[in-house]
Amino acid sequence: MRKATLAAAALLITACAVNPVTGKRQLSLVSEAQEIEMGRGEVVRAREETGFYPDSGLTAYIAGIGKRMAAASERPDLPWEFHLIDDPMVNAFAAPGGFIFITRGILAYMNSEAELAGVIGHEIGHVTAKHTVTAISRQQAGTIGIIGAAILTNDQRVADLGGAGLGVLFLKYGRDQERQSDGLGHRYSLAQGYDVREMPKTFMTLGRVSEASGDAGRIPGFLSTHPDPGDRVAATTAWADTVSDYSKLITGRDRFLAQMNGLVYGEDPRQGYFEGVRFLHQGLRLQFDMPNGWRGINQASQVIMVEPNGTAQIIMKQAAQASLNEAMAAWRQQQGVTTGAATAGNVGQGSQSAEFTASMQDGTALRGRVQFFLHGGSVYQVLGLSTSVNWSQWIGAVDATMRSFTTPPANQQYRRVRELRVVTLPSGKTVDALAGESGGAATARELALINSVDEGVMLAAGKKVKTIRWR
Repeated sequence: MRKATLAAAALLITACAVNPVTGKRQLSLVSEAQEIEMGRGEVVRAREETGFYPDSGLTAYIAGIGKRMAAASERPDLPWEFHLIDDPMVNAFAAPGGFIFITRGILAYMNSEAELAGVIGHEIGHVTAKHTVTAISRQQAGTIGIIGAAILTNDQRVADLGGAGLGVLFLKYGRDQERQSDGLGHRYSLAQGYDVREMPKTFMTLGRVSEASGDAGRIPGFLSTHPDPGDRVAATTAWADTVSDYSKLITGRDRFLAQMNGLVYGEDPRQGYFEGVRFLHQGLRLQFDMPNGWRGINQASQVIMVEPNGTAQIIMKQAAQASLNEAMAAWRQQQGVTTGAATAGNVGQGSQSAEFTASMQDGTALRGRVQFFLHGGSVYQVLGLSTSVNWSQWIGAVDATMRSFTTPPANQQYRRVRELRVVTLPSGKTVDALAGESGGAATARELALINSVDEGVMLAAGKKVKTIRWR
């Protein structure tokens, strides 16, 4: 035992590397090449699960800011990439190797290029200081490894049977790491000539968004995945107060607002949405009902329905095969899955379903039902599963959802797309007045939040502000 312990200690010593930010040696079981490989994998995952926002101009604008900052960082030679995620969630995150992701949701609540630079700089800091690498190395040193996503989880990145692992985007950072990244974001922003007094505004706005939601489960992702290291507003304000001359620093407000004009705001109903228990997708001409009380998660490549206690879930996605027989045959070929006889049905333009059993890596026995149905010329897969001990409790709910897939009625009314519009006020107005001019597209609270003002405050004539309109 002693020899093994000494050998392990020797391995950890040889696995130490110098941290580019601190200059100190630290445990590192992940090489830079492995970092980059993991990061590229997360780009593929993000594209498949959430999708990138289809605006090349806005993406290039964000990437331009990020690449300038990254080029002046401690790791300029990484293959830095900056992606705009098509997600209304208020979030930003970094993958190892220099791959940064910003959601369109967080952009709506910013009001200057300097604010955006602060967030981008924060995420660059997680990469340059190797925060994700540190977390992975500690797990590997403890022989835990990176655990794949559990099938019965409530996470938005919940995996389907035989599907992908959790990835590394949502490994949470410690408070010291968050504080360090805030400091690096401040430094990188200042080096590029940005007015760092804008940085505290981001945290104030995100705090207001969290309070306005009235639901802890809807806390902005940036706050939930980036633990608060203390009073961020006070800390970033204190750093800003150390700058002796602001005369040449920029906020880039007008340039930023010009980029926001036309940005989709909130959920994009064209990608499908839940209305109560019913899911509607106008483009696919498809609807179905999830079980009462379950939580629905709509991703770019699949729709996930999760029982509140995590004991069961249903997943719907398009199958790769062109026919029901091919899809069922491919399902049966999965290793570790035992599938019963298939039964034909009349869901959609024809369907096949079968029960199956499988086991998780920890030995937990699973039971479920898989269904393939034809709709609009494509084959779709619906997968319902639970632990074997709970399957009898949920098989009825799963079957009811599988039977509910159908075409919406011809007179179905769908939600409309909302987008940001940047306007110059011809006269002084309150956000209440602006909301009244939106035709029902916006509330005063929403307009107050996206413009970082209080409700009831008079906005001056000539001021550029964001409003919300129907597209």
